[in-house]
Amino acid sequence: MKNSFKLDQIRRISIIIVVIGLIIAISGAVRTGTILLSFGASAFSIARYSQFVVKRNIELILPIMICVMLFGLAISLPNAR
Repeated sequence: MKNSFKLDQIRRISIIIVVIGLIIAISGAVRTGTILLSFGASAFSIARYSQFVVKRNIELILPIMICVMLFGLAISLPNAR
């Protein structure tokens, strides 16, 4: 019970980080917002995957790879402010 309570806290915090990243990205700091968005989404997907009873690798690898590619895109933006 205590383990799932901690995972629920991680999911809530990661959703807050994603929302903050979206607000920052919309307001003009695209690189910072995208980096926050990728970290929050990866934390959310890891916390969600650990709560599954039946664990398939594709349910973890695909969202994490999308977050890694989003992070790489944010780093490679030439003139992001």
